[in-house]
Amino acid sequence: MAIFISLWGVITFSFGLFMMLAPAHFADQIVRFSHQRYCHYIEIISRLVLGSVLLLDAHNTSSPLVFEVIGNLLFIIAIILVFMTEKYHKKFALWSASYCVKAFRPAGLCAIIFGLWTVYVSYY
Repeated sequence: MAIFISLWGVITFSFGLFMMLAPAHFADQIVRFSHQRYCHYIEIISRLVLGSVLLLDAHNTSSPLVFEVIGNLLFIIAIILVFMTEKYHKKFALWSASYCVKAFRPAGLCAIIFGLWTVYVSYY
């Protein structure tokens, strides 16, 4: 059983539900978080930690390759964020929060499905 991957699935499901039910509020929270001084560093560290968890625990799931690919992508994104700098990361967050609100509902549905699938494959 991959408990950390299951937990990530529950978190993904929860974010997806939030995105589907309140896309405008979700966008507001992105804007609010992007104004925090620590936002850029939290995003980098969380991707590195989550990528490590996925890579280390992928073999305990029924679809290890999927989690290995996602873990590696998270590492690559973290490296890109380091070179992107805080200024451009904030600009991107503000842009996505304002222009992608209509995409949050379908993205939320995908996150819900993926979160449920993640929990399922981490147990079977």
